[in-house]
Amino acid sequence: MKILEKILVLIFGTHSDIATIIISMFPIIELKGAIPIGMSADLWGVHSLSGEKAFILSLIGSSIVVPMIALTFTPLLKWFSSTKFFKNTATVINEKVNKHSNKIEAQSLSSNKKPRTWLRCLLLFLFVAVPLPLTGVWTGTCVGVVMGLKLWQILLFVITGNIIAGLIIYFVLAIFPAITTILALIFLAIAIIVMAYLFYKIFLQRKKNSE
Repeated sequence: MKILEKILVLIFGTHSDIATIIISMFPIIELKGAIPIGMSADLWGVHSLSGEKAFILSLIGSSIVVPMIALTFTPLLKWFSSTKFFKNTATVINEKVNKHSNKIEAQSLSSNKKPRTWLRCLLLFLFVAVPLPLTGVWTGTCVGVVMGLKLWQILLFVITGNIIAGLIIYFVLAIFPAITTILALIFLAIAIIVMAYLFYKIFLQRKKNSE
């Protein structure tokens, strides 16, 4: 705990508000992890944020990345795929995103086997609204792009889902404030584990391609 506190102070000083915005922009942690991190008195002491401020700042930070991802995901993935160094990374990312998009597409099929756009948007909203790691704005936006949704649809349903996820975290911590730091540490631990797993998958993909 002390190590994490020192790292945050070293990077952000006493600016827990700025830290909350920036942390909420990171994949995996996003708004759901940034809220308890910003609220944690164990990490920030007297500079910890109220639930309302942590929610608003986290929402701002995590929402900013949505249009950025939506507009750059396809060209960046194509560029990654064309380079030797990032090709395996692109393959792993593509597999993860397609797995979620295919699931939503299958659930949105009508009786004549055509995907219904309104249902795809609703399922994307629900996907992001569930306050779990890897179901946030980063993955949700990429899934929306792969499904061919319009930019305004992605912005509307991903950000709305993000608001609901944030409100769920906010109310849980309002009812059980004692778990604030625990929840913050859980999201940080999950982020580290997921990143390690992704790097392992990339390593396996590189090894497979070299055989």
